[in-house]
Amino acid sequence: MTAPDYLEILARITERAGWDLAGLGLAWARVAPSVLLIPAFGLSAVPGPTRAVLGLSIAACIGPALGAPAGAQTLPFAAAFVVEFARGLPIALTASLALYAASMAGGLVDNLRGSREQAALPNVDPGATPMGALLAVLTGLLFLESGGAIRVAQALAAPSPPLVGALPGLVRSLTGAIEVAVAVAAPLVGASIVVELASALIARAASPAFIVSLLAPIRAVAVLAIAALLLDRMAELLALLAASWP
Repeated sequence: MTAPDYLEILARITERAGWDLAGLGLAWARVAPSVLLIPAFGLSAVPGPTRAVLGLSIAACIGPALGAPAGAQTLPFAAAFVVEFARGLPIALTASLALYAASMAGGLVDNLRGSREQAALPNVDPGATPMGALLAVLTGLLFLESGGAIRVAQALAAPSPPLVGALPGLVRSLTGAIEVAVAVAAPLVGASIVVELASALIARAASPAFIVSLLAPIRAVAVLAIAALLLDRMAELLALLAASWP
């Protein structure tokens, strides 16, 4: 059986069930950016067909609320599909900011301890460091636990503003994510400065003995210990961020 045969069968099923196949396709177009870009939904860790089915499931839920999207009757289906995809893109980016802010904060921790490793995890950003991947996964769990998937569906089902009108809100969300990332990492930066000053004073006091190579791993351990002490505070900030968007 060829692909057109499958499409014909699907069209007959949807027609008998009273579904609007074109409306479902446009709803799926609005959902697609969230399924593709939000790390909490798995990214490349989830097979493509599974993500497509997840998108169709969310599209079936929000489709009745969307009705006939504005301009869909006057535009060709391909053009309307692109418009709905663009309308869903700001929501996907906004929901992703919390997880990428967590990844940035964790990356700073690894930079402060002198690590250049990268975590090869399919459900985080490819360039994430080990601590960044840890905080990103933690924030993803907090996002889902706080009802993030429901909030995404509600935002997608709400009437969409014009594409240009969504940009100021996206910029504010990006600014807020950067502020939270800085707030999470600021205590670690301050503590690392103290550790560096202490290391420099110890090295100077021990001169002419060369102990810099001995102090380097001690500094890394000290930064990790400080991060462990601040982990609960960092998790609280990231939980507030994950629960507030989109």
